[in-house]
Amino acid sequence: MPAWLIALSRWLLLRLVRIAAVPPAADAPALDRGQVVFYALQVRQFSAFLALDEATRQLGLPRAAAPSAGDGLRERRSFFYLTRSGQPSPLRRAPYRYSHRLARAVAAVRADPSLQVQIVPVSVFFGRAPRHQDSLIKALLADAWTTPGVIQQCFRLLVHGRQTLVKFGPPLELRSLLRAGAEETGNERDLRRVARLLRAEFRRERELAIGPNLSHRQTVVNEIIDSEPVQQAVRDEAQRAGVSVERAELGARRMAVEIASDYSYPFIRAYDIALTALWNRLYDGVEVHRFETIASAGTGAEIVYLPCHRSHIDYLLLSYVIYHRGLLPPHIAAGVNLNLPIVGAMLRRGGAFFLRRSFKGEPLYAAVFAEYLHTILRRGFPIEYFVEGGRSRSGLTLPAKAGLLSMTVDSFLREPARPLVFVPVYIGYEQLIEAASYAAELAGKPKQKESLAGLVRALLALRKRSFGKVHVAIGEPIRLAELLDAQWPGWRDKARDEPDSAGRTRAISALSTLVVTRINEALVINPINLFATAMLGAPAAAMDAQRLAEQIDLMRSLLQAIPYSPLQQVSSLNGAEVIDYAAGQGLAVRQPHPLGDIVTVLADRSPLLTYYRNNVLHAFAEASLLACFVVQAERIAEASLLDACLRMLPFLRAELFLSADDGLLRERFERYLAFLAGEGLIERSAGEVIAPTPSQKASVAMHALARAVRQPLQRCMIVASTLDRFAPGTLDARALEGCAWLIAQRVALLNPGEASQLPDRGALRSIVETLTALGHAEARGGHLHATASLGLVTRHAALTLPPEVRLAISHATQRPVEEILAAQAAARAAADRPAARQDRVKAARLS
Repeated sequence: MPAWLIALSRWLLLRLVRIAAVPPAADAPALDRGQVVFYALQVRQFSAFLALDEATRQLGLPRAAAPSAGDGLRERRSFFYLTRSGQPSPLRRAPYRYSHRLARAVAAVRADPSLQVQIVPVSVFFGRAPRHQDSLIKALLADAWTTPGVIQQCFRLLVHGRQTLVKFGPPLELRSLLRAGAEETGNERDLRRVARLLRAEFRRERELAIGPNLSHRQTVVNEIIDSEPVQQAVRDEAQRAGVSVERAELGARRMAVEIASDYSYPFIRAYDIALTALWNRLYDGVEVHRFETIASAGTGAEIVYLPCHRSHIDYLLLSYVIYHRGLLPPHIAAGVNLNLPIVGAMLRRGGAFFLRRSFKGEPLYAAVFAEYLHTILRRGFPIEYFVEGGRSRSGLTLPAKAGLLSMTVDSFLREPARPLVFVPVYIGYEQLIEAASYAAELAGKPKQKESLAGLVRALLALRKRSFGKVHVAIGEPIRLAELLDAQWPGWRDKARDEPDSAGRTRAISALSTLVVTRINEALVINPINLFATAMLGAPAAAMDAQRLAEQIDLMRSLLQAIPYSPLQQVSSLNGAEVIDYAAGQGLAVRQPHPLGDIVTVLADRSPLLTYYRNNVLHAFAEASLLACFVVQAERIAEASLLDACLRMLPFLRAELFLSADDGLLRERFERYLAFLAGEGLIERSAGEVIAPTPSQKASVAMHALARAVRQPLQRCMIVASTLDRFAPGTLDARALEGCAWLIAQRVALLNPGEASQLPDRGALRSIVETLTALGHAEARGGHLHATASLGLVTRHAALTLPPEVRLAISHATQRPVEEILAAQAAARAAADRPAARQDRVKAARLS
């Protein structure tokens, strides 16, 4: 570099930078002026060199910019960058390109036994450690483990120049760093040894100054690629695709880079500052329940956080809560659809790692991802992923996807030295920032693809309103070893010999169900949940204010008398206060009337009431099911009522992931009967349960309670009636699901409003599986055959529904069998076309 450019840069630097040297001038490093002195900087940063040169001038040390002088070793400058390539590329196995000046010094010392060279490692820090920053810009530009580019260096000097620290390490004799015996080693090996020792020194200094390196991205990528499972997958891929092993390995390395997070403490601190401001702007508070459970369960264990997925805010919220309580924020699995320009890089530095929606037809990608998950778990980093796969558009907790759970279990089985604990987390919002898009999707519009422009529009819209409170509740932890002991006895001995055994499959299935069940147990019933559940009990989007308040108070009393779980939290507001709170949140208006105020739901908010009710529907499911039978039968024997509830409850359990123990169900239903009788909503006489007459005030409350689980029961009747309609062996499980979906869709179109969410494929699939599991249908040769008990299920489902609903379902299922089958086949072919197109794209890419 020309001397005039160095002089000009130094002149500019002195006007921006105030340098503090460690040790100070009085304790300057004791250098042997008779030896050649080189200062070592870790990476190529011109700003660091200028700061070093100024510090040497102030301390009266040999100048870094001055030539070095020594027999057999003359260099234009007395410093070198340890690595010349700046930020190493994770796509290269050997990323470091060492300084030519260091290489020449090593060669000269080897060649001349009398030559003495001292190396002084120097670390330059701009600004305080990220954890001490109180400004978003300062936190983002604080020193980190990654190497900044030229533009970032300029901004860092502008922001942090007045807080520049130049730290000199103890001088190192270069000859003492080399291995004895020149004939035993080569110059390249000596160079690597010296560089390794200097890197260790730099790493210690940086850890002391700014904290540990939380990324290790380069190391992790190399470790993944070098692992035996990935190397085997690389060889298989090379053979399958007809390419060289080197090319297949490069593809695997690109996949690892696409997946891996790039954890950055400055970004974490910046997130903390930004999110604190964001929460204060968006929400009236973030309330956390039972966080101490994590500390008691996770001592010395690998922690896997498993939150429900309601909103994109979930990604940020849980990490924020964990960070503010003194724990390491987790690495978060995010869909590759969020790897947007700018946004993806920011999420990655906050700990996000990305995965594709499907691994189908990509065994190499599956192997790389599984190894990445295993690597970060083995290194002790907590991780977080959403077991539901995607955000719930219905508000219900969705069935757990077994993919990531099975990979986590397999990682533990490979190295079960440390305990692994799953932590279910319930996240409840009073208002969703995605409310408008969810309402549009519930109305039938297609899901909008994530984009940077869409994110900007959403952020601009956030300025316009408040979104109430958010609740984060920690569920009962699941200790994987204990679950494996229960589901797969002897797993410690069998895991290596039987990696795909029935015991492993059984354990993963049990884990999948237990996770979502534990999430539901940790529920928080907020005022909006209570308002939505009570309001949807009315036939229209309006209700008498006094009766609405009484219905809300009834539901609160029900939950307090018969809690859904010991972990539940219920709002302390009474019915009238809940109505005022909902009106304040913009969900409803109170209209004065001479005969009593009427509460009306705003038209654009009405579709979201079902979502907010579904968040906590499982808490009311048992009581609502009992109310369905009572109000439709008007008078029913108590024993028959309990038997009917017990027969239908498994279908609600499969969809809503209810948690009550089978042995306690009859007792719980008896407690519901006692509660309803105590509230004057039913009459118990001579072993019978009598519903209130339509003229009684209690009739409104009972019908409102019954309406909560009507849609799940309608789906049950549709599936059972459809299977009963076809000849035995006509349908397989997928065909039955498809036919039931078409019929549910038709019923919803003919009965808009309340039935809008009836065609839910996931819920219909769970009903088909439950029919088979309970013996109401049998699979023979891949096709389903109804058993004698199926008719009883159909009749019981019908007894829970009003006559007009039963008639609509009956009419829809009575269409000609051939017509239903043809429509189902056409819908199935249309659904398969995108998958086939994706398979062709993958095949073309591989070739």
